[in-house]
Amino acid sequence: MEVTLDIWPYSSGEAKDSGSFTSYAGPVYKDVPDDGQCLTWSGSIDLFYNSDNGNCT
Repeated sequence: MEVTLDIWPYSSGEAKDSGSFTSYAGPVYKDVPDDGQCLTWSGSIDLFYNSDNGNCT
């Protein structure tokens, strides 16, 4: 299981938590994006993966 936060389009280093968890990964924290940037998130459980660009400024 894994959860990741990052800034798009200019990454300042992702915040990630991964491992063999039984209920959830995280929490992870990232600063608010600058103007013109988005906070991206992704997560996976086994073979299932999802991501999105959200919280754009």
